[in-house]
Amino acid sequence: MLSKSFTILLGTLLLLHSPSLKGQYLESVKTDNKLKTWLDTTINQLATDYLSNEHTYSVSIGIYTKGKKIAYNYSKEKLPKANNYYNVGSVAKTFVAALLAQAVIEKKINLDDDIRKYLPGNYPNLQYDGHGILVKHLANHTSALPKTFRLLSTKVADSLKRLTIPQQVDYLGNYSRDSLFNDLRKAELDSTPGTKFSYNSMAVMVLVALLENSYKNSYEHLISAYLKRHLGMYHTIPYLNELQKNDIVQGHNNKGQPVPFANLRGFYFGPTMNSTINDMLTYIEANLKLKDKALRLTHQLTYGKDNGFGMGLGWMINRDERGARYFYHDGNTKIGYNTLCVLYPTYNYGIIIIVNDTVDQHMVGELENAIRHQFLMRNQ
Repeated sequence: MLSKSFTILLGTLLLLHSPSLKGQYLESVKTDNKLKTWLDTTINQLATDYLSNEHTYSVSIGIYTKGKKIAYNYSKEKLPKANNYYNVGSVAKTFVAALLAQAVIEKKINLDDDIRKYLPGNYPNLQYDGHGILVKHLANHTSALPKTFRLLSTKVADSLKRLTIPQQVDYLGNYSRDSLFNDLRKAELDSTPGTKFSYNSMAVMVLVALLENSYKNSYEHLISAYLKRHLGMYHTIPYLNELQKNDIVQGHNNKGQPVPFANLRGFYFGPTMNSTINDMLTYIEANLKLKDKALRLTHQLTYGKDNGFGMGLGWMINRDERGARYFYHDGNTKIGYNTLCVLYPTYNYGIIIIVNDTVDQHMVGELENAIRHQFLMRNQ
């Protein structure tokens, strides 16, 4: 029986070798791919196929292999460069986790402490059958907290629908750290913390608030300083200024319509981050070499099974069909981007894929699977 990855790849190759379709797709697609190696050829086939959808526009792929960092860009519009910005969505949670790990190293926070040690005031509600939420539970999605602390009224939700995305973001951006703390006092846990995985962006925002309290500084300053000082990443930042916005790749919604870029400030949204393919390749290299103590800590299993699905700090962990451990996180934003970052330490291989559409996150996963299958076939 053919594997799913091979079936995807086979379908891609058959499609691209159809004379009418191949010419139609390649004619409108721009790329910086030099087409000199087997990897160049593989990426060209698969990226072009991804762009055959009428509502996909650009795809940027970064691959780290054998000590080399390689970037590819494709577009049916203006061709992105490896230093153009994308919003990476929930991949930002891995950066929050890295900052947490650095705080642990600096003895600002202990992973096994009850989070109430770092919160202002009293929170008798933040326990279940006498079990409190530990700091690590916020980073591995086992906090048992509700996924939304404040539900919008029907009237407010209907009013927001009539606003532009930047206007919606501005309104929701008023949800401050104090707003978060006030709503946290009313939150009810649904199970014993640490026992059940339930993906939770708001829990990670509580973690951001804890970090800000511990350092007496803003997350924006803390994460930017960590990335520059420890990893040499100078183009990975939560918010873009007006000049930097000129270098953003235009995002699109699932209907193919352009979406205005907006900085996702405040505590209502999950953590946000903007980065470039070049900087994300630096991040992948650092996560594979693991010279940084904080990154090493984020890779340690904090929930789940070593031989199956688990969580480190921020990173999701699993094993591939060969039994090799891998780390991953994806990201989807309503401002027009889908992202997938995967690390394969066993193969010294990592990949980042960012597209400027929100058509289907599963399509990005299929693209990554097909590329990985060819990599493994070539390097078995």
